[in-house]
Amino acid sequence: MTSTVTRNTGSTIKYAVITAVLAGLSFLCFRAMIDRSGLLWLLCLVGGLGFAVFAFGSILVARDLAGTATCPRCQATLTEIELNHTDDPAFCDKCQAAYLVHKRVLTVLADDYVHPQPGFPAPVTSETISWPHGCCVCARPATRGIEAKTHDGQTGTNVAVAAAGLALGGIAVRTGGGTTYTLRIPHCAEHDDGAKLEVKMGNEPPLQIRFRSYAYQRRFLQLNPKPAKAA
Repeated sequence: MTSTVTRNTGSTIKYAVITAVLAGLSFLCFRAMIDRSGLLWLLCLVGGLGFAVFAFGSILVARDLAGTATCPRCQATLTEIELNHTDDPAFCDKCQAAYLVHKRVLTVLADDYVHPQPGFPAPVTSETISWPHGCCVCARPATRGIEAKTHDGQTGTNVAVAAAGLALGGIAVRTGGGTTYTLRIPHCAEHDDGAKLEVKMGNEPPLQIRFRSYAYQRRFLQLNPKPAKAA
């Protein structure tokens, strides 16, 4: 299932206005340097450079994230999406269908799609992980656990997992410079690159696994749902 991605005029205008405002502030900061010296001169320089960087970023967002399309599965309107290409799968906010964009064509992914790189996220929400049966890439019988590791450099980050993995084992090792998390993820003899572990700040919980297999990610989410929030 596919749909066409077009440029969203409203988003483009919004980012154009943001860019103009940031560029104007950058100009004012640089102009103020003429009559300043010492610390004030330095502050104006830093401010001008900062606003200029944000203005450039806004231009890039307007170029790349001003697309709109209709979700082929649920017909919801998708806004501020990639216009031309997505490296990792994205998801419809309404039906959670996974899709990729290439050359302004949005394609909903097949249930058995396997991405070239780990791109389907699943949060690690418990100290006990229930692994779906089979290899995390092809679903054939798993014969080994491949180690995935990530490091959280911020000591004291509220990550909900201290140890995970059950039969495959797993450990979170706290060090003086943060926390290192290690999991052994099921693979067959043929595959060894089906998943990676990462800490994504701003997420709750921040520890997550990214899988190559769309089917395996969905099965993992069914076996390891997020705990219900307290009323």
